[in-house]
Parts: sequence; C-alpha cells; structure tokens
Amino acid sequence: MKQNQNFDMIPKTPAGISIYSVTQQAPHHHKGFLEIIYCLKGPVTIYTRLQDITLKEGDIISCDPFDIHYLSCDRENLLVSFYFDLTDPVFEKPDLERIYFICEPLTTPQSKQPELQNLKRLLLTMLYFYCFPHPGLSVSNIITRFAVEVIQMMLNHFHYFYFIANSTEYSDEMKDRFESIIIYIDKNYSKKITLKKLCDINHFNYKYLSRFFKKTSFVGFSKFVNDIRAYKAASLLLETDKNISDIAYEVGFSSPLYYYRVFEKWNVTTPNRYRRKLHELKSSAKETIYYNVETKKEDLEHFIAFHFAKLQVPELWLSPFVPYKGLPIE
Repeated sequence: MKQNQNFDMIPKTPAGISIYSVTQQAPHHHKGFLEIIYCLKGPVTIYTRLQDITLKEGDIISCDPFDIHYLSCDRENLLVSFYFDLTDPVFEKPDLERIYFICEPLTTPQSKQPELQNLKRLLLTMLYFYCFPHPGLSVSNIITRFAVEVIQMMLNHFHYFYFIANSTEYSDEMKDRFESIIIYIDKNYSKKITLKKLCDINHFNYKYLSRFFKKTSFVGFSKFVNDIRAYKAASLLLETDKNISDIAYEVGFSSPLYYYRVFEKWNVTTPNRYRRKLHELKSSAKETIYYNVETKKEDLEHFIAFHFAKLQVPELWLSPFVPYKGLPIE
C-alpha cells in the first residue's frame, strides 16, 4: 500500500493504472493525460466540470488534462484510474491532448449506451491483464493494444463534438473541421482570436464558418473561445499565486473585468472565491490510499468478474441483493 498523489506508468506503454481509496482528495489535474475513473465500490462523489456527480458502483467518468477534479467519500470504496498519455506517438494523432472528451453517467445519451458498455468492457479487460498477467503474453503489448482501442473509442463516440453538437445530422467531415477549430483555439487562446482570423488562416469563407459553428454548436464562437480561456485560467488559480489581473491577460482576456464577468458566468463564482475554495480543499484534503495489486488481489478479482457479469446481463442486477465480499448473491 502506498500513499501519494502520483501514478506509475506501465513500462513500455502509454498508460498507467492506479488502484486506490479516497476520503477527501485535493483538487488536481493531470496535464497531458486523459484520466478515466472506474468506481468498483462506492458510491463516490466527484467534483468536476462545475458540478458534483455521484459515481455509483460500475460507473466511469473521464477527466481531460485540464479538468480540475477531486473525489470524496465517507464510506468504504475502491476506485481504479486509467491514465493515457495523449502525447504518445502510438496514438498516431497530433494534438490529441488538445481535444476534449465527455464521458460521464449524467450526459451519455441513450444512443451511446452500447458504446459506453463496450468501453467499460475494454477497461475491465485491461485491468484484468494488468492485475493477473498471463505468463505467455506480453503485458506491455496487451496494455498498449487496449490503450489504443480506448482512445479510439473516445474519439469515435465520446468526442466533445458529439456532446456540443445541436443536431444529430453530422458527418465525419463536420467533426474533423470542428476539431481543427478546437485545436487552433487551444493553441492560441492567449492571443486575440477572431472568426475572421480563423477564416484567413484556414482558408474558410466567413459566412460559411459562422453558419457552420452555429449549426454544430450550442454556443457562439466568441463564447466558446472565452469558455476555453476561463477553463485554462482555473489551473492557474489552483497552481500559482499570480494575481487575477495577470491571469486574465495571460489567458487572453482583454481586461480583468471582462475575465471576471466570463469566469463568474462559467463557474458560478468569482475567480477569487474559486481560488479560496480550491486552497481550502487542498489544505483539508486527506491522504489518498493507493494499493499494490497484491494487497487487493482477491477484491479485484471479485469486482472485475462482478462488473463484467453486470455488463453482460444487466437485467439480472435490477433486483435487491445481499452483498458478500462486494458481490451480490441470492
């Protein structure tokens, strides 16, 4: 059992896995990494993307590289976090760390439920081979293979585009164009960004791009840019002592007052109050307890089998059950 906030990468792979229990985590994020949290035993509360979300047993949630988040729980729990290094060339996608994903219990539409179940199966299988390596198989090859499959599934089904698109009539071409806009904004948010400048750089027609953005997004272009700026500013509030004015200019706002206005609307609080809250949570955080596989081997074997069985025949688990070693039995 180890007690720290770091995670270990699996050698010769683009992934890491942590097995742990929480009481009250400190707010944090993982630059360059996509984290997917799997709740094996809960429920557990996670604060992320401006809301508290209850993760029930069997739920997963994704956290982007700049998503500030923390978990809390007042009962026995067991969680697994999967970390994917989005800068690793094995994924064969430049700027992958600048793409946003949404995969969580509350926002996954019914149409994506089959893909969500498949994603859970991939993660459980990846966890199984990590915990119980087969002597005839290379762990690094298996983990890398599943990591590539997970990221591909996130791109194909849990891309931010599918979350924000206001129409179900979209194409891969529209998704790729929207993605290129997100990447450009993420690279240049600290500079002045206008729709006209974006058109000039990418050789788009201004009227076409304006209509395109309205067609594929719930928000206008300017609001989308400012939302990304406010999102990036949150990590500076957590990790630095820079004053609010300096942060406002650093992330590209024309004035601190404008930043205040956007941040308060985006975060339902002021930057100063948000920073105070993060620091208070950080100072009152309890140590996260991380486990080596050997110390939780029996529990992990039970939970992997149980959650895999639930995915195969979910209707069997709708009736009340008596827990035994974390497993429901009659």
